[in-house]
Amino acid sequence: MVFGSFQILLGCLCGLMGLMMAIVPLLGPIAGAPQGEATKAQMIPAVVFYFVLAVPFIWLGIGSIRTRRWAWTLTVVLSWMWLIMGGVGFIVMVLVAGPMMSVAMEQQAKMPPQALVIMQTVTGSCVGCIYILLPALFLIFYQRESVRTTCQRYDSQIPWTDRCPMPVLALCILFALSALCMPTTAATGFVMPVFGVVLSGAAGAAVILPMTLVMAYLAWGMYRLQMAAWWGTLLLFIVGILNMVSFSQTGLMEMYAKMRMPAAQLEMIRKSGMIEAMSRWMPWMGLVGGIAWLGYLLYVRRYFIHTNCTSADCERN
Repeated sequence: MVFGSFQILLGCLCGLMGLMMAIVPLLGPIAGAPQGEATKAQMIPAVVFYFVLAVPFIWLGIGSIRTRRWAWTLTVVLSWMWLIMGGVGFIVMVLVAGPMMSVAMEQQAKMPPQALVIMQTVTGSCVGCIYILLPALFLIFYQRESVRTTCQRYDSQIPWTDRCPMPVLALCILFALSALCMPTTAATGFVMPVFGVVLSGAAGAAVILPMTLVMAYLAWGMYRLQMAAWWGTLLLFIVGILNMVSFSQTGLMEMYAKMRMPAAQLEMIRKSGMIEAMSRWMPWMGLVGGIAWLGYLLYVRRYFIHTNCTSADCERN
C-alpha cells in the first residue's frame, strides 16, 4: 500500500510536469520562456511523454494497493526497463551532455567555476535519484518473494500479464510506447533521418506513419509469441543499426534545423561542441547498444520456439 501510494504520487508529479510544460510557453515573457510557434511545437512531445508516464504510474499504484498480480508484474518489468535506460542515460549525461552543458553555460552565462561545480553536483544527484535510485528501490521491494506471493494470494485469477513471459512483455511495452510516441513527431515536422538523408514533411510522414503501424504490430505479435514478430524485430534492429551508422557520418545540424529550432538554440548547440561529441560517441554507443540489444533478442528467442508453454511456465519465466 505504501509503494502503491508512492506510485500514485509519482504519477501526479508527472501529470503536473506535463501540465506545466504545456502552460509555460503560453505565458510567454511572463515566465521567461522562449517565443515562437516552433518552440511551442517542440514542447508537444515532452507534454505527451509526461502524460504517458502519469497514467501508468497512477494505474499501477491503484493496482498495487489492491494487490493485483498484473500490477506486480508490470511494476517489476517497468522498473527493470527504467533502471537500464536510466543507467544508460545517466552515463551519457555524465560523459557527454554534462561537460557540453557546462561549456555552453560558461560561455553564454559567464558562470564562475564554483557555481558550475555546484550545479553539476546537484543536477547529477537529482538525475541519479530519478534514473537509478527510484527504480532500484521498486525492484528491491517488489522482487521479494513475500510480495509476489501476497499478490497471488489476494488475486487468484490469472491476469493478462501472466500470459506472456516477463522478458518478452518488456519488448511489448517498448514497442507499444514507441507506437504511441512516434506520431508526436508531427509537432516538429515529421523529421526522420533515413540512411544519411534527413526527411521531413510529407516524406518524413511517409516513413514515420508506417513505422508506427510496424511498432504496433510488433507489440501485438510479441505478446502473442509469434515467431514472425521476433524475426521482424531482428530485421528492424539490423535496419536501425545501419541507419544509425549512416546518420552518424552526417551532421545533426540539418536535422535540428528541419525541426524548426530557433536560430539562437542552433547557434548555442553549434558553440557547445555537442555536434562533434555526438559524432565521436554515436558509433561507439551504437556498437555497445547494438550488441546488448542483439544479445537480448537471442535470449528471448526461446520463448517463441516453445510457444506451447503453459501459463504457469510463462509466469515462472
